[in-house]
Amino acid sequence: MSALGGWVAVGAAIPTVWFLSRQVRDAEKQHRTTVSIQTRPTYMLAKKAAETSLSIKAQCEETIGRWEVMKLPRNLDSLRSAVERLEFLHHFIDRIEFARMQTEIEFTLLRPEQLISSIDEAARIVKSDLDELHIERVSYAREAVIGTHKHAVLYLEQVHEICQSYISDFDRITEHLR
Repeated sequence: MSALGGWVAVGAAIPTVWFLSRQVRDAEKQHRTTVSIQTRPTYMLAKKAAETSLSIKAQCEETIGRWEVMKLPRNLDSLRSAVERLEFLHHFIDRIEFARMQTEIEFTLLRPEQLISSIDEAARIVKSDLDELHIERVSYAREAVIGTHKHAVLYLEQVHEICQSYISDFDRITEHLR
């Protein structure tokens, strides 16, 4: 009789264990849904920053290639173009999504403030050559433009990697929502 009682207890425990495991699974799914809803703005920020970083990186690489291959600047128009490219770069690195990414997702090794300071310094160098009409000092301006754009490429690669990592983590956590 006591052996039969043990089998009855096992029979009663199986539905209970199944019911509890289903509750745990449902609670986990609900938690993932909640996390997904709460972190969606950060996810969208990561997607925007990743896309923007690729676009700006392509422009930087184009500038580097043009200045390296063509041995720019060769004249005052090239120096004016350099100032415009540096101001353009400053404008794009100083974007709100990059600042938010630093606080909401993860810091990059190269800080955006450092890069912006470097861009401003390079622009100051090129502007002083332009103002003083020092076309003979163009190699210094050339190094400033190329070096600054190379630093920007490194920064933008870090931004892209961090954002892609966040996006893949988010997608893995919320895979049940698809």
